[in-house]
Amino acid sequence: MAQQQEITYQLDLFNGQVEEVIRPYATSETVRGAQTIKALQVKEAGEHERALTQNLMGAILCHSNIKQAYRQVKQNKGVAGIDQMAVGDFSAWYAENGETLLSRLYKGTYQPQGVKQVEIPKPNGGKRKLGIPTVTDRIIQQAIAQVLIPIYERKFSDHSYGFRPNRSAHQALRKGSEYAEQGKYFVVDMDLKTFFDVVNHDRLMYRLSLTIGDKTLLGLIRKYLQSGIMVDGVVSQRTEGTPQGSPLSPLLSNIVLDELDKELESRGHKFVRYADDCNIYVRSQAAGERVMESVSNFIESKLKLLVNKDKSQVCEVNQTKFLGYTIQKDGNLSIAKKEHEPL
Repeated sequence: MAQQQEITYQLDLFNGQVEEVIRPYATSETVRGAQTIKALQVKEAGEHERALTQNLMGAILCHSNIKQAYRQVKQNKGVAGIDQMAVGDFSAWYAENGETLLSRLYKGTYQPQGVKQVEIPKPNGGKRKLGIPTVTDRIIQQAIAQVLIPIYERKFSDHSYGFRPNRSAHQALRKGSEYAEQGKYFVVDMDLKTFFDVVNHDRLMYRLSLTIGDKTLLGLIRKYLQSGIMVDGVVSQRTEGTPQGSPLSPLLSNIVLDELDKELESRGHKFVRYADDCNIYVRSQAAGERVMESVSNFIESKLKLLVNKDKSQVCEVNQTKFLGYTIQKDGNLSIAKKEHEPL
């Protein structure tokens, strides 16, 4: 059992000039949180699966990873959460409270604060709900994502392009154009209804547990999924969905929808997915209708998500838009016209 904490982990984690450090456990530098453990686990977890992901909290909470997470959150800017702490105030707060925070995270007793709900206008009308975690929770989530992303990148489909390292919307559009050039002039344009609001927590946690063996980390992620939402000063409990706007939500959404990717691959479909936008390319309207029905059934019965039937459609590629562009039958791209204008 680790002894009481001693001064070995950095007091001011984000000031490179400070040499005195505070480490939450007094054992050797290779125990719980050392950079060598992080590098080893992240590298090997993707190769040997769940058995080597049983102590990821050490990798997540190591000095270099927390420091990198802080820098990323600071770079992203953003407003304060429900505790009103600004990003610029976190460094001083952490110098005084970092030991307690890390101890609670290691022990699994940390309780995330609720998220502040805000609404932003959508380009085509309506409003999108975003959940803004506190700065502390944004940094913790960012630290989690930095460790999990390399593990899951080994698993994700080549047909997935959204919110992934070294992948972009332009690459997704190029792949869609290639399918059109191959004669697949029809597209099954799938639209998932309020995806972030209806993700099933139990199913997502099951998918995570297939790869992650660290029970403390799994418990923390579930707490984040269930963290309350503050609206007009009142916090209500979340029972489904993921808080869109948090550093973890893009990764979690890709983990959920990777199951769809693998299903489409097993069926031999030519498709492109960018986050929750999925286009499947086929050679005829009839084939598209069949694919729409069978894939919709899979999404709703197996993934427990909802297909927006009003926005989903089967049509020629040049009669719809994807990521702001319209793919022509010859594979060329044109900027998509607005909703009220005919294509």
